[in-house]
Amino acid sequence: MSVMINKSETSYRYAEISRRIAPWVNSTRGQAILLAVFAGVVLLSRVLFTSKILYHWDSVNFAYAIREFNLAKEQPQPPGYIVYVWLSQALNLALHDAQTVMVVISIAASLGAVIAMYALGYTLYNRRVAWAGALFLAVSPLFWFYNEIALPHSLDAFLVILIAIFLYRVSCGEQRFVLPAVILLAVAGGVRQQTLIFVGPVMLFAFRKIGLKTFVTAGVVGAVVCLAWFVPLIEANGGLWQYLQVMNDFSNRFQTTTSVFMGAGWWGLARNLTKLTYYTGYGWGVFALPAAVMSVWLLPKWRSFRLNDRQLFLALWILPALIFYLFIHMGQQGLVFVFLPALILIGAAALDRLLKARTGAFWLSALVLTVISASIFLFLPEYPFGEGRQRFLTQQTIEHSDAYFLERFELIRKNYPPDRTLILAANWHHVQFYLPEYKTLPFTLGSKWEIDEGAAINPASSGVKGTPSAFGLQNGPAKILLFDPELSGFTQNADEVQWVEATFPRGGLPDGSKIGVLALNSNDIFYILSDSFGLIKK
Repeated sequence: MSVMINKSETSYRYAEISRRIAPWVNSTRGQAILLAVFAGVVLLSRVLFTSKILYHWDSVNFAYAIREFNLAKEQPQPPGYIVYVWLSQALNLALHDAQTVMVVISIAASLGAVIAMYALGYTLYNRRVAWAGALFLAVSPLFWFYNEIALPHSLDAFLVILIAIFLYRVSCGEQRFVLPAVILLAVAGGVRQQTLIFVGPVMLFAFRKIGLKTFVTAGVVGAVVCLAWFVPLIEANGGLWQYLQVMNDFSNRFQTTTSVFMGAGWWGLARNLTKLTYYTGYGWGVFALPAAVMSVWLLPKWRSFRLNDRQLFLALWILPALIFYLFIHMGQQGLVFVFLPALILIGAAALDRLLKARTGAFWLSALVLTVISASIFLFLPEYPFGEGRQRFLTQQTIEHSDAYFLERFELIRKNYPPDRTLILAANWHHVQFYLPEYKTLPFTLGSKWEIDEGAAINPASSGVKGTPSAFGLQNGPAKILLFDPELSGFTQNADEVQWVEATFPRGGLPDGSKIGVLALNSNDIFYILSDSFGLIKK
């Protein structure tokens, strides 16, 4: 009897506490405080795992662009991302380090994105969906990964979520949000020009009832804001014709093997579909499960199913980018951020509908999904199925990338003087940026997912040939360093390569930091062919 009384008293106390706390939690002030605490937790989680080295080839392009904006040199790569570069240049005046600048932007954008996700969920659904959507986005392993590296995709996600909030309010008849939505979309276009195209259809849907005068006014304002970054963009690159030529040359390098409209055929379609499925699946992750269960539940009712305005809004947000990536070109994983927030919100809304009358079960399920997703980023190995198999972007991936470069840079600086060292690298863009005092030659290998994956593609370097002095080194013995282990398969002097391993305590790489070393005497000739390289001993 006493046990039953104690349980009853305990339940009463919990109910009383809940009754007293609930009004505060649901108040505007309470929600603001909770969001501030949530943002602080997200900030801490990002600061703990930031990358130390520019992660991607494009990251190096942006780092060079901070010094000199020049699309002809791919500083950065087309179409230009000029507003992102301007923001980075402004912040660099205080921080003086491109890597730090861009990571700070990524982290700040991640905080903005999760808070904006809360606002979007509340605007489209309710407070439960708002909190679940913000939590799910924060711990999406793909989103978390990009929050830690030097690329503009986190900022793109933040802007897209804000735009979606304004556009949905407009679609609900609140015309005071027309100009903020247009201005923000124009700014987002300066950060990443493709966003203008992808968000265009959902913008037209949202503006369908605003009236001709308001529509024209919005178009003029949007055009003016776009011109504010587009005119400097083309002027900085030699005029419109030169800009279009650079764009054409850049797109022709990859669209012939990725675009079904430029000859890629079934191979290009399969490539794009594989990448798009993997990247979207990894970003959406376990939060797709509620949506999948909801789809199965609704399947028997498909004949009577009709899209409402909210569902049409989300569909028009998601589909344009999906279609482009499928049929034209799917690049790196962060590109899915233009529609990933919509998918995550759908997952949160599906969970809410499935457990509508069971508040405790909803929050428990949301917590379990959150923990699983966070654990994927924090604990999943970079290669869970073994080296050479599928690679996952996790916290360990960042560690390994940093260690790969830092240990090699340290080994080179400590043991090989610049005036007697020639570096041959597949990752030559990083080497040129971080070791500018060294003479570096590129040996380019086909990228993963491309038709020439792993093959030597060196038309520009083919024909390079000379003695140490011809490469600007001092007379006398010199060293040729093979920066990347995969270059070992392309040398014609494999027996003469000595592999030197870094022994520093950082210990990031499972196989150490090995660099190949070829001894080059003063009269020896080093050469690079389209598919190999070697030494002619004299």
